[in-house]
Amino acid sequence: MKTYTLAGVIIVPLVISIGQILFKRASETLSGPGGPIPGLLASPHFWIAVIMYGLATVAWVFVIRDMPIGRAYMFMALSYLYIPLLSLVFLAEAITLTQIAGALIICVGIAVSGLKT
Repeated sequence: MKTYTLAGVIIVPLVISIGQILFKRASETLSGPGGPIPGLLASPHFWIAVIMYGLATVAWVFVIRDMPIGRAYMFMALSYLYIPLLSLVFLAEAITLTQIAGALIICVGIAVSGLKT
């Protein structure tokens, strides 16, 4: 696997996960005085997340150019690792033991099915 392809399968889910945290922050604007949609559209968190999603999508196209999509997509499960960690740091959400167990199972699954032998 090429170095930039490996970087892509690791970084794209991270960027998507950061976008999710920003969407969560943007959701706090839904009860604004003008109503939910104007509040959302005025949220910088929302627009930064949309831009990040767009950039991640472009990067993903380059990843799947160099790697079978069935194998590449396994790495999208990394978001299940990234989101709890990011939500702990940026949203002060707790991580449970079942989430930790699930994350370990996901790591094994990625290693077994996603990496070329």
